[in-house]
Amino acid sequence: MSTVDAWDLLVRLDDLTGHEVREATFAPLRPGQVRLAVERLGITTLTATYALFGDSPMRFFDVFPAPEGFGRVPVWGFARVVESRAAGVAAGGRFFGYLPMSTHHTVTPEAVPGGFVDTAQQAVPHDWYRTYESAGTEVDELDDRRALLHPLFPCSFTLAEIIGTQDVKTVLVSSASCKTAIGLAHLLAGQDGISVTGVTSREHKGFTDDLKCYDTVLCYDELGTAAEPNPAVFVDFTNSADRIRAVYRHTGPQLTGTILVGFTHPSTSFAPPEVGDPQPQQYFTPVVEQQLMAEVGAQTYRRRYRAAELEFLAGTRSWLAVQRASGPDAIAQAFRTVLAGQQQPAAGAVLTP
Repeated sequence: MSTVDAWDLLVRLDDLTGHEVREATFAPLRPGQVRLAVERLGITTLTATYALFGDSPMRFFDVFPAPEGFGRVPVWGFARVVESRAAGVAAGGRFFGYLPMSTHHTVTPEAVPGGFVDTAQQAVPHDWYRTYESAGTEVDELDDRRALLHPLFPCSFTLAEIIGTQDVKTVLVSSASCKTAIGLAHLLAGQDGISVTGVTSREHKGFTDDLKCYDTVLCYDELGTAAEPNPAVFVDFTNSADRIRAVYRHTGPQLTGTILVGFTHPSTSFAPPEVGDPQPQQYFTPVVEQQLMAEVGAQTYRRRYRAAELEFLAGTRSWLAVQRASGPDAIAQAFRTVLAGQQQPAAGAVLTP
């Protein structure tokens, strides 16, 4: 365990399960800069995705520079302003955004509605990753759940919005026990005329069934051949060619489209797997969110999103246990758990430095 007050957690690029904790040193802030103290981080499968594809075209390991041979894995969470030389960003303010596995992070903020954008950060694929949302000054009782789910629920929400505008009667969702899939199923359950089938491992079938947000839950080995009677859309969270092909065999000619969303079973390639027709379409939440905002207006979109997320977060009390721990070694252990695919769907790890 590190005993220093400020540190960075580094993972080895040649073995992501190995880590080092190194003391962090601070340069004096320049005009326009803000120093954030990290308060709490959510560790999810998304965290593992950032690390596994750290050197992909998405450049996740370029976001927070590290010594040669090491990487600083991006995470999402809350941080508080402890020092500011930027107008409009006062000490004590709290923000939610993209953070390193560290005790502190320095940003150069430019105000936007609801928070700020870090103008110094250029090594990210979209403004989504450099935007920090204002979180007030007080800790909310749902903040642990936000640390886990706020980075994931926008995907669930935008998917449900897009699917709701299509003439779809059946939606199949793979990796149905993952948290983003659960959010999608929760939202689709409120839409009339849509039947949602969750596909999951035998280990997680009981948990997924008990959620009561899927009309049907099937294991991968229960999928048949041309067994889907209605036109269907497939939302894949696995990126596994074998699992996608199993769903293709099950839906047969009724499959009208496939949306690739996640990487719960990633291969060594960031590219979509070759599975035949219909050709899968990759999904990038920030772009879809911008399109929806342009269609309905940013204020309307944000209002509807906040209401839906608040309802979902409150409802997770019935099935999601928050596992709390602190310190760099605990963060590293939580990261190794999701990296190995061993985090149980009914739990989520929230860490404080």
